Amino acid sequence: MIGLLKCEYRKTRRRYVFITALVITACELVFAFYGKYEGFILENGWMSFLYQLPLINSIFFPVLSIVVASRLCDIEHKGQQLKLLCTMTEKGRLYDAKLLYGLGIVSLCLAVTFGAEIIFGKVMGFGGELPVKLYLIYMLFTAAPTFAVYVFQHTLSMLFKNQAIPFFAGIIGEFAGLFSMFLPQLPALRKAIIWGYYGVLQFVGLYGWTKETRYENAYFEIYDRDWTFFAVLVVLTVVMYLIGRKLFDMKEV
Repeated sequence: MIGLLKCEYRKTRRRYVFITALVITACELVFAFYGKYEGFILENGWMSFLYQLPLINSIFFPVLSIVVASRLCDIEHKGQQLKLLCTMTEKGRLYDAKLLYGLGIVSLCLAVTFGAEIIFGKVMGFGGELPVKLYLIYMLFTAAPTFAVYVFQHTLSMLFKNQAIPFFAGIIGEFAGLFSMFLPQLPALRKAIIWGYYGVLQFVGLYGWTKETRYENAYFEIYDRDWTFFAVLVVLTVVMYLIGRKLFDMKEV
């Protein structure tokens, strides 16, 4: 497995996969940090981030997964390289190696994002102490749906030579997940699709804000963490991995 991972690095170092992933991450951070930080928002900055960032993550991290998975798998589909590699190693091992390598890139981007968010809050002078426990849960609840989406995208990218198919499947799923976050009265919709779990696992809400009074009577409320559906998402991810690996094993290359 180590040899296959080294091989992945050698094949991708001139395709700028890392750079592309970091550019997408930078775009998310610019989008997340844009705005005025004063008054209520500055005083409650840590809670404001926990309330706003899941929506932003549901936009950028699925795109990151689509791009990374497609760029890594597109290499093999060109020039019959996939067929050559499958004569040298088992299909399942190749599937696992490319999955681990892609998840490594995504994990790096997640770490950069989390670190930048905390540093930004410190520099801006958010009120109160950093709620470490809540932010650790937020990181976990962000990584879980991102990994699930990446496993899905990786499987499609490995199965289809035409990368437009996983691209459009991912975009449709992302829009469905984003749409579900604006329909809190339909929680079943969020829970039915993996892209909706950024909203399912969100645990901070904003109340009291109106167009007239704005933040005068506003406050944040922390919900109970939904560990049940976090476990459901983990199981779904494992199931998608097993099905994807099996389908790739059966694929004619």
